[in-house]
Amino acid sequence: MNVLISVGAAQLRYIGLNPQRLSEESETRLPARATFTGMDYQRTGRGERTTRLEVLTLPHILGGLDALGWLQLHHQQQDIVNYFRMGANYLGSLAGRVVIRELYIDEERLHPFTGRGRILTAELGLVFV
Repeated sequence: MNVLISVGAAQLRYIGLNPQRLSEESETRLPARATFTGMDYQRTGRGERTTRLEVLTLPHILGGLDALGWLQLHHQQQDIVNYFRMGANYLGSLAGRVVIRELYIDEERLHPFTGRGRILTAELGLVFV
């Protein structure tokens, strides 16, 4: 099993569309008011929770364009999809349900015959719903 992360139908693998960097961000709303004895904080809930993925492939050697196609389709249709993180011994964990908010694709050094970049990187912004 060489799948590292799964976002909907897109599988990010060692060979193919390979995840390079993973960043998570979340916030908690905590308004404060000054009192005579110090500050009084009130917990009002969580804000949005996001994850940013950077992926890379060499499409002429490793493939990976099928997974990128799935990511583009999920992004265009604003699908709510499952986000799985795979672990050791075939153990995976459902991190949550996400929508792909941002999708940036960069192609470098275009191939003269296919017109696709020899190095393809993408960055995904996932928001948990």
